[in-house]
Amino acid sequence: MLNKFFILIRVLLGLLFVVSGAEKAIGPAENFLYVIQGYAILPDALARLVSLVFPWVELLLGIFIFLGLWLDWAFRGLLLMSGALILMVGQAIVRKLPLDSCGCFGSLVHLPLKGVIMLDVTIFVLALVSLINLDRARSCSLDALYPKNKP
Repeated sequence: MLNKFFILIRVLLGLLFVVSGAEKAIGPAENFLYVIQGYAILPDALARLVSLVFPWVELLLGIFIFLGLWLDWAFRGLLLMSGALILMVGQAIVRKLPLDSCGCFGSLVHLPLKGVIMLDVTIFVLALVSLINLDRARSCSLDALYPKNKP
């Protein structure tokens, strides 16, 4: 029963990041660049680079988590990414930046910043719990098909 819970969590987290990354990756890069610039924390050159790379990293992490491939590294990447998003959205809330939406899902879904920070904290906690219970999260995954060679 507990294995099914972790499989469900893994699949949902993977799908969430696949959809979010794909929406930003296939849309015009300028749209996501404007979102990043709205948070006013990165210089323009770095914001431009992030707007091009971040959606693809998000998409790949989502695919890896969904399929259960290299889960230990994928969950660590997800923790790093969601932690950075918590800090970014948190500073925007504290600074009372005039952002109507986070830009997390491109033009698909518009979430207010307070809702986004709750979502990001939930993602962080679920990724951390999944990483701690990695053997359970690996059930029905590509990692389970190809176990690591132990010396």
